[in-house]
Amino acid sequence: MPLNPYQQYRATKVETAGSVDLVVMLYQGAVRFIRQGVDAMDRNDPKAVHDSLVRAQDIVVELLGSLNHEQGGQIAGQLASIYDYCFRRLVTANVKKDPEPAREVARILRDLGTAWQEIAAQQRQAQSATQAVAAGRMPVSRVV
Repeated sequence: MPLNPYQQYRATKVETAGSVDLVVMLYQGAVRFIRQGVDAMDRNDPKAVHDSLVRAQDIVVELLGSLNHEQGGQIAGQLASIYDYCFRRLVTANVKKDPEPAREVARILRDLGTAWQEIAAQQRQAQSATQAVAAGRMPVSRVV
């Protein structure tokens, strides 16, 4: 089935994103699904709550699975603990249909997402400077 223009844009965005940008997209997606789950709680729609929170849980599991403990060391271990906590809180929110644990996870993931957005911006800035040097548009002394 052909994709509509918006779906094509989203697919291209994911296919062309760097690894840090993909992590940012995962955080954004998890927060979006949590928000949908909380909204569904407000509407008293248990199926939509379940579906949305399970999708957020799946993203948290993906984030956990993407950690490189060899390169990330202690930070990867700390993130693993945070992701485990978030997953358990999302399960609690889903089982009890309680929005507070879900809101807590959304806050945590929003904060982490902001940090990853800053990392992504720094990487793009460094990459642009490197490309400018390689193209002869900027002297090496300006990069250092």
